Amino acid sequence: MTNWTPKLTNVAGTDGTTASGRYAVSNGVCTFTAMIVARKETKAASGAGFGLTLPVPAASGVRYTFQLELDGRNADNGVWTGEAHIFAGSDGTKIDRLRVTSGSNGAALQNIDHFYGDAEGAAEAEIVTVTGSYPVA
Repeated sequence: MTNWTPKLTNVAGTDGTTASGRYAVSNGVCTFTAMIVARKETKAASGAGFGLTLPVPAASGVRYTFQLELDGRNADNGVWTGEAHIFAGSDGTKIDRLRVTSGSNGAALQNIDHFYGDAEGAAEAEIVTVTGSYPVA
């Protein structure tokens, strides 16, 4: 597998996260794992929430959904499952949305638009892991 450094997209101001990822491309399919660690408070530029760069572009024209987990550690005190999406109208260069289950309605998904990082005294910040596979462009 090859290392790559994913980056959050749709960030307002300074991106206080660090990231690492690994991927492999075989027979036209990219399989990847990305990990984002919120070191400092980070906010999305809009209510659409954060997106995430991909290691290689995805084939466009189809909606892709990937598995996501948000470990709030001592910033959010919980673990949530969710999804990461590439929309059919996307150019395939990035994941368009990172979404997790809602604390008030476990069946509903909400956009991830804020990481506490070290705000409010959190010593162990949030970690987001996204895994999946997609056909390359």
